This record gives sequence, C-alpha cells and structure tokens, in this order.
Amino acid sequence: MAQNNQERNNIILVPTDFTPVTRNAVDHAVKAAEILKFKVVLLHVINRETKARFGKKDTGLTVEKELKELVRDIKSKSKVKVDFLYRDGSIFDVISEVATELKANMMILGTHGKKGLQHLVGSYALKVITQSPVPVIVVQKRAILDHGYKKIVFPIGLYTESRQQVFYAIVTSLLFKSEILMFRQTSNQVADTSKLNIITSQIEEEFTKHGVHYTVTEAPGHSNYAQQLFDFAVSNSADMMMMMTDSNIDNPSFDNSSWSEKLIFNLAQIPVLCINPVYLGQIYFTL
Repeated sequence: MAQNNQERNNIILVPTDFTPVTRNAVDHAVKAAEILKFKVVLLHVINRETKARFGKKDTGLTVEKELKELVRDIKSKSKVKVDFLYRDGSIFDVISEVATELKANMMILGTHGKKGLQHLVGSYALKVITQSPVPVIVVQKRAILDHGYKKIVFPIGLYTESRQQVFYAIVTSLLFKSEILMFRQTSNQVADTSKLNIITSQIEEEFTKHGVHYTVTEAPGHSNYAQQLFDFAVSNSADMMMMMTDSNIDNPSFDNSSWSEKLIFNLAQIPVLCINPVYLGQIYFTL
C-alpha cells in the first residue's frame, strides 16, 4: 500500500488548548506518528477562551511559547517530526481550514465526558468532526498503548457504507497491522438477514483480498444495540471503534444525536475513528 502524495501529506493534525485531555491526544498522535512515520502538527486556535486564560495582551506570543515548550517536550521523548501553528478565529472554521491547507491525512481530537477542546461540548464536538475534511480519531483520557490500534471494532448493519467504511478499515488495518473485529446483529426478518449476509460476505471478500486479519461476531437481536457494541468492544479489549458520521443506530452507525454522544463520550474511553461521507471520491491511499 502506498500513499497518493499528490492528494495527502503524511501529517497528523492535533488541535490543542494545553489541557491534559488534549495533551493525551498529542500523545496518541506521537505514538501513531512513530508507527506510521508521519509528522505531527500541533494547532492552537486563539479565541475568547485563550484570551481569558492568557490575557488579551501579547496572546500570540504566550501561545507560541506554550507550543514551543510542548514541542520541546515531545522531541525529548520521541524522534518524530513535529511542528506547530496558531491562528485567530473560530475552532469550527480554523481546524477544518488548517486540515485542508496542510493536506493532513488524519486528525486526533481530545475530549472528555462532555467537555474538551476549549469547552468543546456535545453537538459542538460533532460539528468539528463532521466539518473535518479528513478522518478524525476522538480520544478521551485513555492513553494509547505502545502497539497503537491493534484491535478495531467494525459494526456491520443493513446500511453499512461499504465503499468508504470498508476502505478505511482496510487502510487503518494495514497501517497499524490491526485485527478488524466485525460485529453484526441478527434480525428476525428473513429478508434483512439475507441482505446482511450479502453485505458481510462482500466485506469479507475485500478484507481477504487485501490481507486484512478479521473475525466476525454475531449478536442476538436487541433493542439496545449501542450497549451490545460497547460491551463487545470492552470484552475484547478493543483499541478503537470506527463509525460513519451520517448514519443512525439502526444501521448501525451514528447520527448527530444522543447516539453519537454515547459513542464519542463512551464510558470505556475507547478511541473512535469518525469517517465523514464527504470523503467519497477523495482517495488518500492507493491499495
């Protein structure tokens, strides 16, 4: 597998406000960059929260000092390439703009409970995620292990967007040498079961073709699919879950509702790889 260098750079973008949870996002990015041989770029968006914390006078200089200290700390512990930048504006606009300008390959966003990057909460976190031009890994306080993301939970439903979700499962698996844990729910409807079997077979065919190691687990039909999914992830010591951002719990994936918050702010603090449907046709890797 080779990256298409004309479209994307080997860059992991990490927005930070210097809080512990965003520092954990930095740690995730550094470890991922070590494994992938990528570069890390730190971004701070100067807004009202920044000025309230550091003062309105010479805010940029203070932010630059904080970023330089963070870079020095990273370089004292790792050999990854790291850079930084800061810009005034709204986090909803600037983060997406910078990701586009840098042609970053992915973003790692730190949040916790319903608070995170510069008071990024609930639907606001979703807004940053869904506006991102690249896949976003959402992390909380759970530290990344030395092996990276080795076990990735991949939910399968009747409406699984195979062209995109499967593509990124393959890419992520090959990059991190991961095992894909496919998880599907049974249905009482014969037609639904038949369609689900076809979808599962097609996905297995793609995984096999690209040398992806995977397993398939089938759970009994249950009204609380989200809980089943989380229990499965926890019981299998999953390092990541992946979801599309335009679906709903019946698919299963998630929509911009309470289900998405349950996913992103999951109590197990398992990182979530969020994939936006806007990526269709924007192939960043050549398999």
